[in-house]
Amino acid sequence: MSSSPEQTLYGFTRNFFQTYGAETENNSNQIEVLLPEELAAQLNTPDHILVQTGADAQGEYGIAYGSLFLEKILNHVCDAIPVVECNLHFNYIKSQGFDRLIADRFSFNGASGTVETVASAMIQYIVLSCRYTAQSDEQKEGMVSLCFNLETSAPVAGMEDFLYSVEKRFEDKKNRKIIPEKDAINKLIRAVEKNAPVALAHEIKPFQTSMNRRFKRDVENLNEYYTGMKQEMENSLKRPGLSDQLISDRNEKIRLIPLELEKKKDDLFNKYSIKTRLALCGAMILNSPAVKVIYNVAIGRKTRKLVIIYNPTIKSVDPLVCEGCGAGTYNIGFCDALHALCPQCRFGCRVCGKKV
Repeated sequence: MSSSPEQTLYGFTRNFFQTYGAETENNSNQIEVLLPEELAAQLNTPDHILVQTGADAQGEYGIAYGSLFLEKILNHVCDAIPVVECNLHFNYIKSQGFDRLIADRFSFNGASGTVETVASAMIQYIVLSCRYTAQSDEQKEGMVSLCFNLETSAPVAGMEDFLYSVEKRFEDKKNRKIIPEKDAINKLIRAVEKNAPVALAHEIKPFQTSMNRRFKRDVENLNEYYTGMKQEMENSLKRPGLSDQLISDRNEKIRLIPLELEKKKDDLFNKYSIKTRLALCGAMILNSPAVKVIYNVAIGRKTRKLVIIYNPTIKSVDPLVCEGCGAGTYNIGFCDALHALCPQCRFGCRVCGKKV
């Protein structure tokens, strides 16, 4: 197959229009395109155009390296965050044994529970692919993925790693199913704000260890340098024949050494502190068969029903979401009002203020 620059541009242009819902008819060195109204408005074109490709491409809709229309297409691609959707298929999904699985996976502090009902369900998950930059004395860049249950906003760490062994069918843009509602998007934003720092801290841990090691090394060198300087100045005061003014000046310098040392340490701390930025690069919505388990929890004489979702991709259950802070957790406690809380929220429920 030819891989010439002209063929590459031709393929890119055709794929661009098809990806954004346009109808195309391909001819030699030109593509007849019928654009959706929204795309035509975004590109500022009529809804029916002839796109010229190849080395001799000319005209307003010519596609060649450096052409204005190609730049417009590239800007549109770069401005939009790509979103794909796929359906997951499983030959077998667990249908029993959830009492044991939940007991092994969860800790319900001061409570006991039993499975009440089990039902098949379709659950949407979303995988967010993000680019991060960690800036310190050096810079580290990389990618990190965040995965969430769109119904509960629970983080499902590592789910994206299991997808390689799952049968998937990707949907065309025009065939996409339910788009997440506004409430789900708002919950997702809060979940990302809560969980992204944890995932990012894990991802840059070696980089942070390196910066901490260098900070410690430079602080030790500073301490050694200023200790030696102070000792040298103090020894110089023992020499005979020094004027009172010189002695006074040197004592003042000795007195200021600790302050100068602390300032230098602060400068080093700022130098090796890590500032991070996270940018969304793409998203994948997963439509997955799952199992919803209604779990009846008894806390003393009180009871509370929880919805626990069995996720066949990870072959386990998703974490529950703390009703106090929104963190995902498998370690659950309950306040007097029976709000499900993570360990950090048990000393004062953020929902009602009552303690566990």
